[in-house]
Amino acid sequence: MHPDLSPHLHTEECKVLINLLQECHKHYSILFPCILKFFGHCSDLSWVMRKCSKNEYMEKKTKSREHDNVMQKRVFNPVEKSEK
Repeated sequence: MHPDLSPHLHTEECKVLINLLQECHKHYSILFPCILKFFGHCSDLSWVMRKCSKNEYMEKKTKSREHDNVMQKRVFNPVEKSEK
């Protein structure tokens, strides 16, 4: 199962791969769909697209964890205000 393939959720690199995969599915669903699907005609594009979306997910996850660490430090170790 693919992740959500909405264009606003992905990087430009993955958008290109998603478009190629969708074109492959659209074009080859007309011509001998059972035969081409059985031989996995669009499978290579599918695997590359999944790898790209997984890399996006991992980057977002890392960024989120870094942000979480910063926020925890702010909350649990507040900077004391100096009195003037």
